[in-house]
Amino acid sequence: MALRQKITNLITRKLPYKWVSSRLERPLASITFDDFPRSAWSVAGPILADYDSRGTYYAAGRFAGQTEDGIEYFRPDDLGGILAAGHEIGCHSFGHRRASGMSAAQLRDEKRENAAFFEATVGNGRVASYAYPYGDVGPRSKGVIAREYAIARGIRPGINAGRVDLAQVLSVPIEARRWRPDEIGQWIEEAKRKNGWLVFFTHDVSEQPSPFGCTPEMLVEVLEGLKRAGIASVPVKHAVAELTFGGGAGHA
Repeated sequence: MALRQKITNLITRKLPYKWVSSRLERPLASITFDDFPRSAWSVAGPILADYDSRGTYYAAGRFAGQTEDGIEYFRPDDLGGILAAGHEIGCHSFGHRRASGMSAAQLRDEKRENAAFFEATVGNGRVASYAYPYGDVGPRSKGVIAREYAIARGIRPGINAGRVDLAQVLSVPIEARRWRPDEIGQWIEEAKRKNGWLVFFTHDVSEQPSPFGCTPEMLVEVLEGLKRAGIASVPVKHAVAELTFGGGAGHA
């Protein structure tokens, strides 16, 4: 990453666009999938169901029905099944372009285009959650996204506790390229200790995943760790509602 981009990212993280004080009465987790490859639903969906877990699928409309770089992406009719199973659909822009390189008008156009795609496929173009493609965000794009969406997820690792930035939610990767089971366990313990919200993100889920995806065994290990810790895994929008307004297990 270029030095200029690193500096921009550092400045952006500190911009107080949407800070809230956590009112969580219990630790929570969210499992999220970016882009999303079809295996995140066909393979990971049944695994989540086994653990009574509901996730958030960040869809970029451009990927619908496509296969790129050997990865098969979701089909439009998968979205209805995801919603029927109690999962959340979030926005990952339409064209999967870096947010920091777009104007405010372009960012809003991307929102409208993805909303039209959701309206055509599931009959509802309104979504609460956004994830920055590539985790890339600058001051202008963060400000626009903060106004357009209730929650925006980044890729900077950490536990969301105390004062939480809903315009750049912290998240921890589940990725084959940097899989560290001990670190996953440490994040889970920290979330429990801080009574915080732990967000995970990944992409494809298969026995031979991309560097940015994970194996089914990795996902199971994360879910097992959450189960042992007594931490429920819920969609992002549900976690944010509980974090913002309070409430315990009855709000799962």
